[in-house]
This record gives sequence, structure tokens and C-alpha cells, in this order.
Amino acid sequence: MNIKFEVLTKDFEAALVRYKVVCQKSWQFVLRQQTRLVGEKLIKFTPPKNLGTGKAHVATDIGKVFADLGGTKWEDKSLDKMWKAGNFEGVKVALSKHPDKDTFPIFQYQRIFQQPIPNIHKAAISRSGRVPKSFRTIYAVGVKGELKKYITQIQKHVGIAKSGWLAAVQKLGGKAPNFVSRHGTRFGKLIDKSSGDNPFFEIINNVSTFPKGDLPIRIMARAINAQRVAMERNVERILREKKL
Repeated sequence: MNIKFEVLTKDFEAALVRYKVVCQKSWQFVLRQQTRLVGEKLIKFTPPKNLGTGKAHVATDIGKVFADLGGTKWEDKSLDKMWKAGNFEGVKVALSKHPDKDTFPIFQYQRIFQQPIPNIHKAAISRSGRVPKSFRTIYAVGVKGELKKYITQIQKHVGIAKSGWLAAVQKLGGKAPNFVSRHGTRFGKLIDKSSGDNPFFEIINNVSTFPKGDLPIRIMARAINAQRVAMERNVERILREKKL
């Protein structure tokens, strides 16, 4: 992911200073801890919410791109033989002059494939990472079980966008759900500059299929703001305890 944008961190930085003073910890400790927690929230807020939701989104989106005609059967033996052989266009030609042809599902689609075509699926995905609700398919899959097989294959990719934050989180001692960690740390990295005069950590997410548009900035802003609130609550708690 190579996107340039700005997330305002003034309030977060102010909370970080207050938290550091109240906790009486070193900058290296506080930065490491808070970067890990922000990283874990980046994983949390990057879609999907969980594995089940992600798998459901995959199935729904692919269903928008390809209709499933795999269960089609014909009473006419010659038509059924052509269909089972994958000669879907031949069936269309044979029925082209049928008076009720418009009632046959096969004429609703421009092309019927033996298996889903990945490039067609990828082209239908918008900048948000999903197939738009308004998408209307012109394609179908005619071989029984092939669409389901493709959906199962793509569902294995669920969690990759989240895994772009994983390298940083794990190096800082954090954890991620299994459906994220199974993809490994190859899609991201952590740059550690915490020992200098201007200490910082840089988290890099290199997932090429990460959603585009304003979603990345919203994810980052949400993660930073959520951790700012968490720090402020911790400061209030520590100050209360000191008064007791």
C-alpha cells in the first residue's frame, strides 16, 4: 500500500506526554507500549470485523459477479449432454428460436463459464475492497460445484489486509487473531527508531489489495483516537488511585 495522507496526531501526542509523566516510565517504554496498542487497534479496525463476517462478504461479493447455474438440468438428452460437456453456447444456439427462450435463465447472461474467471472478479471490486451493492452480473458459472470451490478458495484470503500490520505488532510483543496471523508477517514491517533523540516507530502495511479511497485514513484516525481515549482514562485512573 503506497498512499500519502495526513492524520492529525496533536491530541494523541499531548495524551502521550501526560501518560508518560503520570506513569513515570521512559519514553522508550511508553512509545513501545502505545505503538503496540495502536497497531493492535489498526488490525481490529481494518475490515473485516471477524473471520465469519469476512467469509460472508466474500461469498456475497462473488455471488454478485457470477450467477450459479451449476445445478441446471435439461429434459432433452442432447441439450443435457451439451451442458454437461461445458458447451453452454451450443445450448443457447439450440434454444435461440424457442418461443419461451426469455424464460430460460441461461439467456440472462452474456457468458457462461465452466469456472469463475478471477480477473472478472477482481475487476468488479471497487476501491472500498468490496463489490458494489448496485453491481449487476452478466456472467454465470455452469459447472456444478465450481462456484462454491472458488468461493472457498478466496475465503482463505480473509485477513490479509489486517496482516499488513502484523509484523509491527508481533515485534512489539502484541498478538492478532489466528485468521490474521496465519498469513504471516510478509506484508508489513516495523522501523524502530526508538533509541534516538527523536524516538519513534514506523508501521508499514504493504498489502497491495488494501482498500483505497478514504478508508485507510479513517482506520488510522480511529485507531489513534481510540488509543488516545484509552491513555486519558488510564491517566485519570492512576491519579484517582494516588489520591486514595
